Amino acid sequence: MQLRPAQQKILEYTNGYMAISAVPGSGKTFTLSLLAAELIAQGRINTNLDQQVLIVTYLNASVDTFRARIRRRLEDKGLPITGFDVRTLHSLSLEIVRLSQSELAGNMPIVLDDTQQSYFLSLAIDRWIEHHTHLWQEFLHDLPDSPRAMARWRTIVEKTASALIRTAKNERYRPEQILDKLHRFITQETAESDENPQTIARRYAFTEMMAGIYAHYQNILMRQAAMDFDDLIWQATDLIEEQENFAEQLRQRWPYVLEDEAQDSVPLQEALLEALTGPNGNWVRVGDPNQAITSTFTAAHPRFFNAFIDRPDVRSLPLPNSGRSAPLIIDAANTLLNWVIDHHPVPEVRRHAFRRQNILPTPPGDAQPNPPNSEANIRIKVFKHREDEELPAIARLATRYAQKKPEHTLAILVPTNRTGYQIAEHLDELDSDYDMLLRGGGREREIAAAMHALLAVLANPLDKKQLVRAHETLYELGHPAARVPEEQLSHLHRLLVSVSRPESVLYPWQESDMAAALPAGRTTETDLAAIGRFAEFLRRIFSLRALPIDDLALALGDELFSWGEAHEGDLIIAYQIANVLRQWRTTQPEWRLPELVAQLEDVVAGRRRLPIAPVDELGYEPTPGRITLTTQHSAKGLEWDAVFLVGIDGMWIPGSLDAPFVGEYDFLGGDPTAEVVAQLRYIMAGDAGIYPGRTPTETARIDIICERLRLLYVGITRARRYLHISRSRATRVYNKDRESEPATVMGVLYRFLKQREEKRPSSPSSE
Repeated sequence: MQLRPAQQKILEYTNGYMAISAVPGSGKTFTLSLLAAELIAQGRINTNLDQQVLIVTYLNASVDTFRARIRRRLEDKGLPITGFDVRTLHSLSLEIVRLSQSELAGNMPIVLDDTQQSYFLSLAIDRWIEHHTHLWQEFLHDLPDSPRAMARWRTIVEKTASALIRTAKNERYRPEQILDKLHRFITQETAESDENPQTIARRYAFTEMMAGIYAHYQNILMRQAAMDFDDLIWQATDLIEEQENFAEQLRQRWPYVLEDEAQDSVPLQEALLEALTGPNGNWVRVGDPNQAITSTFTAAHPRFFNAFIDRPDVRSLPLPNSGRSAPLIIDAANTLLNWVIDHHPVPEVRRHAFRRQNILPTPPGDAQPNPPNSEANIRIKVFKHREDEELPAIARLATRYAQKKPEHTLAILVPTNRTGYQIAEHLDELDSDYDMLLRGGGREREIAAAMHALLAVLANPLDKKQLVRAHETLYELGHPAARVPEEQLSHLHRLLVSVSRPESVLYPWQESDMAAALPAGRTTETDLAAIGRFAEFLRRIFSLRALPIDDLALALGDELFSWGEAHEGDLIIAYQIANVLRQWRTTQPEWRLPELVAQLEDVVAGRRRLPIAPVDELGYEPTPGRITLTTQHSAKGLEWDAVFLVGIDGMWIPGSLDAPFVGEYDFLGGDPTAEVVAQLRYIMAGDAGIYPGRTPTETARIDIICERLRLLYVGITRARRYLHISRSRATRVYNKDRESEPATVMGVLYRFLKQREEKRPSSPSSE
């Protein structure tokens, strides 16, 4: 095996702390697997003492990848397949707690999954509202009196409460500590200030509400004898820090710790792994700070891994070679990175968006040679209007590319799920082959609505309105059981509402029973045939009612989405909804089908989100000739021959802090999550965690700009041969056209292409 010089250097590691900064496509998983096998081969692991190299990775899907690669490497060396342990952070924490409990003869905790955690957080919000109804009404005072505004406000509260809880647990603050310090802080500020005490109290009211929700949430968990994932990591860290003998036992078992995706590490993860390895331990961290794209919605931030890289006790090595992309595309990514570091108009963005590390092509003779520039192209396209021009045009261009080059993989990467669903409509009109990897309220709610409609009929078969809704759902899906001419649809639904005895339609003793139950003189033979097909379908699913709820939901998912040419993403979402229902039933064992249907109705109405994993986390592999439709966030870890980046404008990547920001709550005057987290840090530690001289909202905007620039970098580096970047001069927001400024960085990429044109007339052109 011919290794690159940088890889060979990494395999010379023997002990101590080491950081590996790896560029996109550099084979970090492969290299880390080689290092694990090399440590075993060199005898640095005593398998007779059951020692193991511990590999900690981010996704469950990565666990199997690591195991397979290490196993293959050991087989190649003729060594026994032993001496390594691959775990996610959560499974590692659970194992540490399990080992501790076995020592203490204690009981294992119940660890909530995302579904249960989301449910208990929603319940905690309800409990807080019950105890503080007048305060809740005050928060609602300035909001529009509409169901949409109420649902939006509830989403904001859930998002902000989750952020405060996540931040608090990563700093190991308990709710009673926060509330006590907050009240003392307000009292002190009131005594020292000339401001009205009510004004001061209002300034911290939202943070106090979030801390109160945190308290209710922890009380619910305590009564359930349960903990969430952050609690689990917290407890595991405390156990190691507080029990030196136990820590030594763990270090004896795992004398080497190799950490993957370190750029996404949260403070608790760092604390756990540093405690596990000890001050003189062996800890290798691999990641790419330039691909840190979760800092705006998790406790992760690239500054943590950057700080580790720069520590004097850490040996830092690069993994700079990438064979994924053609040199043209690599040069574009490097141009973006260096311009941001050297010239971005916001000083904090220059300092914090990227770490200067250029991607280098692979050396001659490498096993993964870069695609040649002769096969590469980059285009930049500007449209007048996003919804009317850009989105349909990109759907056509991607479809044409797939037809012209069926041997290539290709993707459309969108900034938001909403934009993705708009493109999906155009792909459907073109009858394009594509995989929907989008997630979020839209599609998840549509699939939840379809499953809810059928479950509601099973819960109450005599409810005629639910019969109509089930038929509507099947019709919208194009299902054979509800396939009728559009002009017949409303008439058919009026007939179903007018049925005198629904049971005679669903289970007729003889053919005449169905006709007799329908309105006389208004029902034709065509109507009877259509209702008969629908009833036959319902009778088939009625036979499933005795199944456990998750098996029932799985079967319904197959009935709804596996006929015809189904989208893989829809089936996966349906299967995950089945798991959500099972977890609800586990959490509340007294619930039966009607109660579960009511919970799912909250999802359909937008009052609750579904905590399900994106499809890309489940081991998705692109298929040649078939378009992958996903967000820029979900594209990390994947690659395609061709990539279409959509909507790269000044609203998505603002060039200044005064520009409009997609996703910010304008009616609240800023980012409430940023304000609450900043207040929490300031109250608890005297440090708001913000950039000097910047408000919390300005700090949040700086982090958004940084992350979206990194998202663009990730999107560019997903492409192997062809990259198409587009934006529009106007877009439609809440049914009103709004001008959209170009992203400053788009001009940088445009000039990069023009300069290449001038130097090499035969090089790719831009439009």
